[in-house]
Amino acid sequence: MKILHTSDWHLGASYEGVSREEDHKFFLNWLLNTLNEQKIDVLLIAGDIFDQTQPSSESLRSYYQFLLHISQSTTVKKVIVLGGNHDSPSRLDAPAELLKLLDVFVVGGMTNDLNNLEKYLCPIYSSDNKIEMIIAAVPYIHEFRLGVRTAFLSEKEIQADFKNKFSELYRNLADKAEEIAQNVPLIATGHLACTGSEKDDSPLEVHLVGTIGSLPSDIFDPRFCYVALGHVHRSYRVEKSNAYYSGSPIPLSVKESKTDRAVYVLNFNQRQTSPEVEKISVPVLRNIVEISGELEEVYVKIKQLKWTTPLPPFLTLQINVESFSIGIDFQIRKEIESYFAKKMDNNSTQDQFSISSFSKNIPIISQIKQYPIHKKQKANIFEHNKSLKELSVEDVFVKMCELKNQALDENLLTAFRSLISKDNK
Repeated sequence: MKILHTSDWHLGASYEGVSREEDHKFFLNWLLNTLNEQKIDVLLIAGDIFDQTQPSSESLRSYYQFLLHISQSTTVKKVIVLGGNHDSPSRLDAPAELLKLLDVFVVGGMTNDLNNLEKYLCPIYSSDNKIEMIIAAVPYIHEFRLGVRTAFLSEKEIQADFKNKFSELYRNLADKAEEIAQNVPLIATGHLACTGSEKDDSPLEVHLVGTIGSLPSDIFDPRFCYVALGHVHRSYRVEKSNAYYSGSPIPLSVKESKTDRAVYVLNFNQRQTSPEVEKISVPVLRNIVEISGELEEVYVKIKQLKWTTPLPPFLTLQINVESFSIGIDFQIRKEIESYFAKKMDNNSTQDQFSISSFSKNIPIISQIKQYPIHKKQKANIFEHNKSLKELSVEDVFVKMCELKNQALDENLLTAFRSLISKDNK
């Protein structure tokens, strides 16, 4: 029995307004091939399938086409889909009955009724129709669903209540699973922030993480031999527990581009109650690179860029300037486009060159930020002998422009004077 654990796809995500649809298609094609190559029996998707609660039609199409391809072209006998804090529970659950025909088990959200826990348990059957494993499919759960009330409680009391409620849930799920079948491996899932996660490891906080910190790993009942987690975008094992984060399969930020993307494969041999866990790196279509410095320095760094991914990276540029310039964005894009066009022209024949091939070989500048550098001599512009009362309104305006490194020309002064004259009427 082999299981693949992945999470946090965030279908429909963009980076600074640039669609990541191509990146997601690249990943999903790789995943289909990996399911076949690894002979995976069960696919676990631990939440945040979509980036928005109201996903686009293209995101929904990618999701349903992927599930159909699994049914038609892989040996996977069960897909388990869990809702994350980015997903709409009702939207995920809506086609659940229909998706059962494709052997897809969906749990979009958890209700307030925690007495009927069997509906969150997914038995995995062998070819001779015997239960050989049970998976407790736990989606993202808002603290209110667990009966956690934070009003009038101290941080310590909230932390204790969170831990007790989650521990009770996983303990009850393990008890219920053992009622269904004895001596079979038990696996759980979750979509939450656990020990070892950092604030920027995920796009949004859950479970008042900013207040109580991450949840400890001992909330998971030890009878679960593996806990497949989602929400944190970094791939790692939680302390020395049986809980693992697979992380997001495509980099969604500069930080995520600095670490490998991965999935986990669990291999259960015969009579084995604990799996062998293998981490498999996910190839990425392109990374996100941050470049900073003065304008000429940034040009040099971009021209020295090298990449091993199929497509060049997204670029986030931080330009150090003496004063803000309105046309700097256009200037940078034009310069870089011209440089890569010449580079391609030198390396290719005329018939090979096309707009399509050009767009595939030039980095996408997704964001340009200007950072003013304050000169030391302007550290205190009001340190002269004149008091503020002795300065005219225009003098103060001029000196404030100096402080903010704002370029001051006759047009700006004329506009300021017109405002002052209106106020004096």
